[in-house]
Amino acid sequence: MIQKIELLEGLEGCENATDFLLVSNKLINLKLKALLPNVFVQDKLVMEYAVGPLLKEDGPLVTTDVMSKLILAMGKISLGTYADIGLYHQVLEYAESQSDKVSFGHDMVYDFITNQAILSTQQDSFYIESINQLKFSSFEIFSQMRYESLIKTVLKLSCEMLLEKIEEEITK
Repeated sequence: MIQKIELLEGLEGCENATDFLLVSNKLINLKLKALLPNVFVQDKLVMEYAVGPLLKEDGPLVTTDVMSKLILAMGKISLGTYADIGLYHQVLEYAESQSDKVSFGHDMVYDFITNQAILSTQQDSFYIESINQLKFSSFEIFSQMRYESLIKTVLKLSCEMLLEKIEEEITK
């Protein structure tokens, strides 16, 4: 729990999108790891002898990709939530492959935001609309600072919304 709080606070202090993606992917992994036992048969022996070894540090269920696939296959998360989890991982891999850290103003970050299922719902689409207004405005320097600040805020909100959605879907 303390690690999760530190990571959530760490999102705010991220100076670039690469660092943000590292922290947010750790948060998603921690959330999945914490909730994964809920998708199995709730029997003490099953949990101890079958589930426990799967969740150990060297077990097969330590990666976000494997956990999210299993949870999707068991019908505990929606395809949209699964896609967002995968998108976070894919964008992190891209950012880590770059020679320099990716800034919040990078076009890849814009594409990442606009492709998230969690932000494309009608209720939350105003975040994307706000970003579009700043991205395509004519006040270049002033707008770039505001744009990157807005991007960071929307990224933080989308990560928190995804974490909430994962918990909601798995625990329902």
